[in-house]
Amino acid sequence: MEELAIRVDHLTKTYKLYENNKRRIIEGLFPFAKPKYKEFNALDDVSFQVKKGEIVGIIGRNGSGKSTMLKIITGVLNASAGSVMVNGRISALLELGAGFNPEYTGVENIYLSGTLNRVTREEMGKRIDDIADFAGIGDFIDQPVKNYSSGMYVRLAFAVAVYSDPDILIVDEALSVGDAAFQAKCMARMHQIMNSGATVLFVTHDMNTVKRLCQRCIYLEDGIKIMEGPAEELADIYLRKIRANMNEEHLKIEEQEQNQENISAKTDEETDDAQTVVHKKAEAPELVKKYMNPVFMKKTERFLEGTGSVVFLDMKLMNEKGEEIISFEYDQEIRIWTRLVVNEDAEFVVAYHIRDDKSTELLGSSTKMEGKDLISGKRGEVYDIEFVTRLPLVEGNYNVTILASKPVIKNRSALFLAYMENAAVFSVAENQRDKLWDKVYIPNNVNIEKVRTD
Repeated sequence: MEELAIRVDHLTKTYKLYENNKRRIIEGLFPFAKPKYKEFNALDDVSFQVKKGEIVGIIGRNGSGKSTMLKIITGVLNASAGSVMVNGRISALLELGAGFNPEYTGVENIYLSGTLNRVTREEMGKRIDDIADFAGIGDFIDQPVKNYSSGMYVRLAFAVAVYSDPDILIVDEALSVGDAAFQAKCMARMHQIMNSGATVLFVTHDMNTVKRLCQRCIYLEDGIKIMEGPAEELADIYLRKIRANMNEEHLKIEEQEQNQENISAKTDEETDDAQTVVHKKAEAPELVKKYMNPVFMKKTERFLEGTGSVVFLDMKLMNEKGEEIISFEYDQEIRIWTRLVVNEDAEFVVAYHIRDDKSTELLGSSTKMEGKDLISGKRGEVYDIEFVTRLPLVEGNYNVTILASKPVIKNRSALFLAYMENAAVFSVAENQRDKLWDKVYIPNNVNIEKVRTD
């Protein structure tokens, strides 16, 4: 028990959904009247444990129950069934500023928050300077918070939360407050808390952040825990599901545009399962068998997503001499070559992303970004696409994602015709001339001028 920071057992939260306020009032006035409402389970029998010092991510789409669960853990909401055990001082970044008294000054609200978080007045007094400096609100610290701008208000609230020295930190998409400089400061402070050995329960839609910060993940869907496991693995599963759902919606939009008055039931059957759609369409036609690399297609088939309107047949990573290699030097030229076949008439772009071993996107481009028109592909046509760039990367292992997509909303969303993660992997050797400390290094122009000689 001492090893656990949080234990959640069979947690359920049920809301009553009334047709209108009149029905709610009737039930309140006449408790024995026949109730008329629908029950909605925001959480349904969720159980998990978090050990002390663990950093655990909670992922899932909007409405999956993530925020509801955090509010029950922190005591903001009561559960309908089940139990929660919390072992240690807890600080929550949920609704920033909740509990602030608008009539109190910033300093008075700091002491108030300390009391709510079981931190003594003496302890909070020692932290006021750090909190004020972190929030960056100057003399306003002695003014009533009702006079603060919204930005000042949330900066102070965040500063108070992260300087309460919590044993357990609960974070719900709170790192998006303030400007870029303040967000960077927030992330640095978060790292300090994590490195101190605190337990962190972290909710975000940013899977790169999940992979970078979290050790484990809990995946919620419609209030139910559907999966629990390593953060990187679950983040990739979540992203694949998001892409599949997005493709389903875009396919429906396409069908509606083609025939506004007659949307066939067949559309729903074809888009129920994106993986099924892929396997139905992704086999290369007989007439292009001679262009495909069966080893490549076999190796990558489990990474394939999309509608199958385009199929990648082969891929190579080459040096400046056109030699296929898997190990590059720092800043060496790389040629990313791929071959594809068009299974259904479509206009599309081809793109690539280079990611590190934490799946953080570092480099990438597309045919459209490089000034090329949309590829107007006809069924049975085969295309070779080659991107030539350089690798300004620190030593390490990297992988390449390739995709073909049809723009749906300009610069915002696209229909994935083919999407393949880990299509190729390569490494970058250590730079023997200079040690590189950053993931990506691009040479700078540096000017040095002596302004004083004595």
